[in-house]
Amino acid sequence: QRYETIDALFDNLVSGDLCLIGPGSYNEGGLVIPTGLSNITIIGAGSRGSVQIASATVGAEGLQVLANDVTLINVGIEVEDTADYALNIKGNATGKFGKRFRAYDCKFEGPTGTVVLLNGDANYQCSDALFEDCEFCWGGSGIVFDDSSYGYPTQIRIRRCLFHNLTVAGLGEATGGGVADLWVEDCYFNDNEDGTAPTDYVKVDRAGDTGMITGCRFSIATNASADLKSAAGIMWVANATEAGWT
Repeated sequence: QRYETIDALFDNLVSGDLCLIGPGSYNEGGLVIPTGLSNITIIGAGSRGSVQIASATVGAEGLQVLANDVTLINVGIEVEDTADYALNIKGNATGKFGKRFRAYDCKFEGPTGTVVLLNGDANYQCSDALFEDCEFCWGGSGIVFDDSSYGYPTQIRIRRCLFHNLTVAGLGEATGGGVADLWVEDCYFNDNEDGTAPTDYVKVDRAGDTGMITGCRFSIATNASADLKSAAGIMWVANATEAGWT
């Protein structure tokens, strides 16, 4: 089946669908992959960066994922500065959805607040998410972990990703937010193009946060904890700055 817009495609999704999006820039926002679905794969056709969902509508979010087992491959999502997020993976109690999200070779850009949000609702949390070989840029915080009454995002893996041109943090937490069982490996945290650094490269410092950050590189001249903030439950193993390995 062929659809002229991504919104129309998402309106007609059924569990098990594998969808191809043709190369181009799509001026669409407020997209949702709803609850009740599972095993959805969205692939951007063409070379890397060929598919860009880029909404020019003021305040329009990019994509909210409420389903289980959703995979994005080679898809870029960009929003303008006043949107709440480019991507929101949200756990929700209706059928316990929001699990096992995967993103490969994707790029997430803007807004000035949160680029990618992982959160939940009153009775369920986002869990078992993977970002691999993705880019987070041109916004406030690259990935933000929020809370819900049920719990914090858990079993979150971030591997071989690039964070750059972020004013607040590469990894951060919303007020009252946190993360459990976080695994960050072989990622690069760069400064802004004008040479300024984010407020924090990493800020995952809730007392109950757990996980590991290992093999990452940071564009910072020291190993100062003022810029690399992690809780006691986050194992900090063999990460590099200009000052050496820490």
